[in-house]
Amino acid sequence: MTDTGEASPSTYVSPFHKTISSLPKPTSDLLRSYAHIPTEEQAEHVTKIRDEAYARFPYPCIGNFRFLDLDLASHHAYQEHVLSPLSRPAVDHDPEPLFLDLGTCFGQDIRKLIHDGALVQRVWGSDIEPALIDLGFDMFRDADRFSRDRFLCPGDLLTNSLEDRLRVFNDRVTILHMTAVFHLFNLEDQRVVADRCLRLLRKDTSSPMLVLGGQAGSAKAGHYLRQNLTSECSHKYRHNEQSWEQLWKEVCGRDEWRGKIKTMEVKSKLLTRVRGDSDNPSTSVSYKEPGADSGEMLWHMFEVWVTFT
Repeated sequence: MTDTGEASPSTYVSPFHKTISSLPKPTSDLLRSYAHIPTEEQAEHVTKIRDEAYARFPYPCIGNFRFLDLDLASHHAYQEHVLSPLSRPAVDHDPEPLFLDLGTCFGQDIRKLIHDGALVQRVWGSDIEPALIDLGFDMFRDADRFSRDRFLCPGDLLTNSLEDRLRVFNDRVTILHMTAVFHLFNLEDQRVVADRCLRLLRKDTSSPMLVLGGQAGSAKAGHYLRQNLTSECSHKYRHNEQSWEQLWKEVCGRDEWRGKIKTMEVKSKLLTRVRGDSDNPSTSVSYKEPGADSGEMLWHMFEVWVTFT
C-alpha cells in the first residue's frame, strides 16, 4: 500500500466574515454584466443572500465568502478541457459533451461558464439543498432567463435510491465538476462518492471522461474536524496527491468496475491559495507552490481522466 503520510485527527475553526467591502473582480464583473447589478450595490446584495444561506447551511465556504472565488474558472483545466468543448459546435462521431456541477451551491460556477460561452443545453447543476438553488436565482436575478430545470435537486451522492434525481444522468456525463465536495465526507463515504462519479460518467465512447475540481488538502492525508460558527464539528478527510490517487485506484479496481475501465489517470497538485490581502475576502485568489511554512491546509486541485472499455 502506498504510504500516504496520514495525519492524526485535528480540529480547526473556519473563519467567518460578517461583511465584505467589495467582490473579487471576476465575480464583480459577472454580477455586473450577467446579473446587471451595479458594482456599488454588489457587496450589500451578496452579503444579504449569504447571511440567509449561512443561517440555514453553515458551510465554511459560505461563511467566509469563498464561494465568490469562482473555482471552476480558475482551475488550470478550465479553458482547454471545460469551456472549449462546451462552447464549440458538435462534431460528427464525437460524443455531445454534457457538464454536471455537483455541489453547485448558488450555481455561481455554471453561470460563469455559460456567460463565458458554454452552450446552456450542455450545462447542468445539482445540490443536496434545493434552497441554495433558490438563493442562487436571487443572487443572479435570472429566474426569467435561466431555467430551474437545469438543476437536479436534491442530488444525494451517497444513495442510489430511485428517488434520487441524479440517476437520470447515469452514463451520460462527460465533464463532472466537484469543488469543495469530497472534503465534506469521511474516507469511507468518499469511496461511495467516487463510485457514484463513475456511474454518472458516459461509457459508450472511447473518449476519456473528466472529473475535475478542488478541495481542502494537506501534505499529510487524514481526518480533520471542521468547526463552524455553530460550534458543531464534522469529520472530513483531506488528501495529498498520493492518497487521492490511491482512493481512485481502489474504487476503480473493485469487481464492479474491473474489465469496464480501460485507463484511469489521476492528476493532482497541492497548492497554496494566495490573496492580495489574506484577511479580505474581496481580493482575488491566485495559486502558487506551497512553501515549507504553508501550514496544514492547502488547496488540492485535481483531474481524474477515465476511459471505459
